[in-house]
Amino acid sequence: MKNLKIKLLFALCAILLFSAFITEKKDVITIFMIGDSTMANKSLRNGNIERGWGQMLPNFLTDDVVVDNHARNGRSSLSFINEGRWDTVVSRLKKGDYVFIQFGHNDEKPSEKLHTDPGSTFDNNLRRFVTETREKGAYPVLFNSIVRRNFPPEGATENKGSYEKEGNILVDTHGEYLISPRKVAEEMGVPFVDLNELTHDLVVRMGVEKSKELFMWVPAGKYDFCPKGKVDNTHLNVYGGKVVAGIAIEAVAKVVPELVPYIRHRDPEVYVADYKDNKECAVSYTFDDGLQEHYTLVFPEMEKVGFKGTFWVCGNTIENEAARQDKSRMTWPQMKEMSDKGHEISNHSWSHANLKHLNSDGVKMEIEKNDSIIGAMIGKKPLTFCYPFNAFDEVILRKASEGRVATRTRQHGVGGDKSESTVESLDKWVKELMIAGDWGVAMIHGISTGYDAFTSPDILWEHFRRVKNQEDNIWVGTFREVAAYVKERKNVQLDIVKKKSQWVVTPRLSLDKELFDEPLTMVLDKKGREKVKVSQNGKSLLVKDRDDKLAFDFNPYGGAIKISFLTE
Repeated sequence: MKNLKIKLLFALCAILLFSAFITEKKDVITIFMIGDSTMANKSLRNGNIERGWGQMLPNFLTDDVVVDNHARNGRSSLSFINEGRWDTVVSRLKKGDYVFIQFGHNDEKPSEKLHTDPGSTFDNNLRRFVTETREKGAYPVLFNSIVRRNFPPEGATENKGSYEKEGNILVDTHGEYLISPRKVAEEMGVPFVDLNELTHDLVVRMGVEKSKELFMWVPAGKYDFCPKGKVDNTHLNVYGGKVVAGIAIEAVAKVVPELVPYIRHRDPEVYVADYKDNKECAVSYTFDDGLQEHYTLVFPEMEKVGFKGTFWVCGNTIENEAARQDKSRMTWPQMKEMSDKGHEISNHSWSHANLKHLNSDGVKMEIEKNDSIIGAMIGKKPLTFCYPFNAFDEVILRKASEGRVATRTRQHGVGGDKSESTVESLDKWVKELMIAGDWGVAMIHGISTGYDAFTSPDILWEHFRRVKNQEDNIWVGTFREVAAYVKERKNVQLDIVKKKSQWVVTPRLSLDKELFDEPLTMVLDKKGREKVKVSQNGKSLLVKDRDDKLAFDFNPYGGAIKISFLTE
């Protein structure tokens, strides 16, 4: 008992030391987006590959900016106002925010609920958006509609959306609806982005066949969300959404210089990978409540496939037999063994209390007391946090996030009687993550017994094996590892100087090095550059060759990276 008190005293001192690294949280800028389906957020269910460019915009912005996308499918400037959607945006606007405005696709339609006239009602609606945005101290930015991929055959007299045989010339479908945003911008002194011209040039540059890769040309039998396939020349897919978002934000940088410090410029020839080793998606397996079978069953199976998991524990249920609720729990020596092998042991609060039912002092105690005992018994301060009952609000989120890499705010339930997981359903989950390029956080409780236990643990073990077989495309990392990588990737800036035989890439990252210490992966487009030598601060970096890309890990705080192209 005496030794435990000494360890707790040291842990408390460690917490005070870590608190010195906590920086004051800056007010974030919010970019509100209003518009139609080409800008809107799309469902990720069933492997849906459709994306609005506004949905992909956060990929090009630092964490100091939040994108609040209110664009919706099928809306015109008129219906957006009449449905109260604009009033909702105005009610949330604060001084210093931005509103990105893109309408036209549906204003063109003859429906009484949608139709507006360019030079008249359409312009008036745009003026209203601008005026009311400025009244809240926020800044409007006007865009015209992205291009439709419309290649009619020679002699065609009407736009059909798609043709059995396409021609060679891209033909405009928007008419004067492209002019109104420009005119209103000039009249009212508003930044304007000619997104139609930019996307028109993109499609022409790619050509008739290659440009299909931007839009929703979906082959039959490939995706669950659209088994019969489709041809859609208006809406963007994942790739198209990302490309157009990148084009849009680069154009914004030219007309809104105040946003430049928050824009992550992405050079297509050299950039930071979304995930470690340039893998398509990431998965973190997290296990709640410190159950004994997490050590006896999960730990050995994860070691077999080389995966590392995150185990959220409550100190009171480990220390106090009465708090265990007749459930066997892991011991501190067992968790220390797991930690020493690279698994993450982290904070699930002291007593698994619903933090929303506690006052500020109670929340503080639940978090800090558990930090102390984990630090004392495991030898590492928890750098992440998991909310009991997944219950939190903005105040709790801020408190739990202090001095941490991240907290678990979203998860995918994996188990039996509640989650109803099968090998097939888990295959589908992983497939959707790969399509979306997303990070999946599995939430697992019981294995053979207890809350949401599997109908058979073999479901989870088989799932592990199947993911292992796809490790070239899937990064399996602890919650802390992936969260740190994603945060660093979203905030690192690259200064790039290109010369014929050598490029110099200097990363800039202003995060806390004590918390965010994951190496990042840089991707280099091969383009005939078969022999490449890379170094950072005089130290050679290992370059991995994969398909048409080269990749290497680098220290985001480590200074300039020299990429030398070797000749035969």
